[in-house]
Formats: sequence, C-alpha cells, structure tokens
Amino acid sequence: MQLRHRALLVATALAWAAPARADNPTEVSSRLTLFREPSSQNKGITVLHPQVDANAPLGGGLGIAAGWEADAVSGATPAVSGPHTGVDAITSATEFHDNRELVHAGFTYDRPDAGIGASYAYGWEHDYRSNSLSATTHDDLYDHNFTLTLSYSHNWDSVCDANNNTSQTALDLHPLTSSAHCFTGSADVVTHRLDIDEFELSLTWTMTPRLVVQGGGTIQILDGFQSNPYRSVLVGSQHQEPQEHEPIYRQRYAVFGRAAYAFPEWRASTLTMLRLYQDSWAMQAVTADLVVNKYIGQSTLLSLRGHYHLQSGASFYRDGEGYRTEGPAGQYWTGDRELSPMGNYLVGGRLAFLRRPRQERSTWFAEMEADVKYEILLYQLASVNAPNYDRSYAHIVQGSFAVRF
Repeated sequence: MQLRHRALLVATALAWAAPARADNPTEVSSRLTLFREPSSQNKGITVLHPQVDANAPLGGGLGIAAGWEADAVSGATPAVSGPHTGVDAITSATEFHDNRELVHAGFTYDRPDAGIGASYAYGWEHDYRSNSLSATTHDDLYDHNFTLTLSYSHNWDSVCDANNNTSQTALDLHPLTSSAHCFTGSADVVTHRLDIDEFELSLTWTMTPRLVVQGGGTIQILDGFQSNPYRSVLVGSQHQEPQEHEPIYRQRYAVFGRAAYAFPEWRASTLTMLRLYQDSWAMQAVTADLVVNKYIGQSTLLSLRGHYHLQSGASFYRDGEGYRTEGPAGQYWTGDRELSPMGNYLVGGRLAFLRRPRQERSTWFAEMEADVKYEILLYQLASVNAPNYDRSYAHIVQGSFAVRF
C-alpha cells in the first residue's frame, strides 16, 4: 500500500504544519498519532506517526520553520480486489510493512499589512519519492478587516512500478510484487512521474469582534501515474486479475466556507466548515465539520469535534461483483475504497492542558501545552463488495506536547 493513498489520515491530522508567522513566539512541538483500522478478516491497518516541528522569529518580520515526520505502516490487505460474497470471494491477504519519512523547511516574511512565505519538503519511502515546493502570500485590506490569501504548491513525485513494457493491453498489466529493486535501475521495475499542482484562494472577514468568516476555493491538477502498483482487480468472469488501471490525468475542484464565533462569557468558541468537491473523474462530495472549544478552569481546554463526509464514486468505479459480472466500466478499473460511493462519520474530543507562568516569576518558557485526543471514524460503504468492506471503522489516538518561548 502506498502511503499517498491514505487521504483519510491526512484529513485527521497527519499533514505537516505550514511555517508559522514570524511574529509568533519560538515554538517546539512534537506529537505521536496512532491510527488503527481493524479488520474482520485479517490484521487490518496500523499506522504510527511521530512528528516534530519548530519555528522561530529572527527579527525584522522574518521567521523560519522546520520539521520531520514519519509513518510506520503495518497490516494486511487483499492481494486482489474482488467480490466478498459467493464463490469468487477473495479471502487471501498480503501482509506488509512500510515506512515513510518527510522533512520540511520554510520561511515567512511579514509586514504589518502583508506577508509571504515559502517551504520545501522531501518525502521518501521504498517505492515513492516526493519533492514539494509551496509559496503563500497574504494581504490585509480595509483596516485589517479582510485578509486575502493565495497559495500555490507543486509536487515532483516518482512512483515505482512493475515493468509492464511488454504488456499488449491494460488487461495484461501485472502488479508490483516487491519494492526491493525500486530506484536501483533494475530491469524488472520502472519509475513513473506524478506532477501535482495546487492553487488555493481564500478571503477572511472579521465581521464582528466575535465572528470571523472565511470563504475560498482550491484547484488541484494531477498528471501522471495514480494507480496503486501493488493492487490487482478481478475483472470479468474469466478471472483475469490485472493491475489496477486509473487515468493519468485528474482535475480536482473544491469550494469551502468557515466561520468561527467566540462566546467570551462562557469562555468558549465554535468553528464550522462546509466543503463542496467535484473532479474530472465525476466524483462529487460534501464535507461538514463542527468543533466546540471550552475552557475548564484556568488551564484546561476541552474540544469536541464532529465530522461528516459523503461522496459519489468515480465514473469508472464498480464494486467487486460488478467488475466480475459486467467487466470494466470503460478502459479503467480500480480497487480503491476512496474512489467508491461512501460516507463517513467522525466524532471525538481533545483535552489540552496549558501552563503559563506568572509574569512576576522568572522562567525559561512562556507557555507549555500538553494534549491528548481520541477520535473514532466510522465508514459507510454502498455495497458489501466494496473495497475494504471488512474495515468498517478506525481509531485515532494522539498525544502532543509544545513549548513556546
């Protein structure tokens, strides 16, 4: 399993943080996240994610940031995606272990009314290499009541795959069986490129001292190899099991709105988000989030979160039984759960303890923060023959610690 396909993890706090604004205090933070997706048929998936980040102002509006993170993934997944019922049930599972690491560094330069920032990240694993460059600019308008933000990022990624140069048709493609020879120049593997461009535009409005709203949109363009090279799909009643075959070009569009409202008399706040999504693979989705924050005492912050996501499937998606009885929907086929019609719910909470020393006492820090978080993610798949139907929920546990100077 390639780690780039774990979009749900990214959506639940495995993305690395962007560089902080230079007027923020120096901060060093670390976190450890456990993602556990049990299976009723095999070992399921376990991901352990450590992360360390640091940022500091250098003076004159300039700030720097750097960090490191890793994913240690283990578990089991079916070698062939197919029906889960009847005589064609796929019961065998392939156990795997994989590790991914990523380092990033960046800077920000802020003036009273505007600022810019840039960062670079490099990620690597046995079968994947990623280089990413991003830039952000923001400008405050109309006495700081509005903030316009524009960001852009580009990925130069390399994907290892089995050498299928002798295959006559897509039905003859065979999957990658091992990453042992990846990026070594061995004749049994090849390297594909994947370029990703992403633009985001947002406008933030401070409507009242209590209410801040934001609206914006994103465009993402992917060009290159996007299939999982290890995954095969049972296609047709003749039991052909070719490698997953997805289009090499994809455009993704989203618009979003956020609102944050403070309740000073209750020492509480709320944050809501609504996101609409569509792409060139005919997928549509709606996502909603609600977060409630409440101080308990002087030093403890409780946060409760609810999340809902609903999506249609890609135009070429069929469940396992559909691929077996009807064949592919066009020239492509997939066993990716994230391309199927599905929904998911997430509920959870976070408890943060903040320690701020009294001003009259001399200390070496300005603030310490220790957090614990638990969330449960529940999947709703449209068919018992959908990919990974045996994995219906996931646990997310996280602990973090930060020191600000």
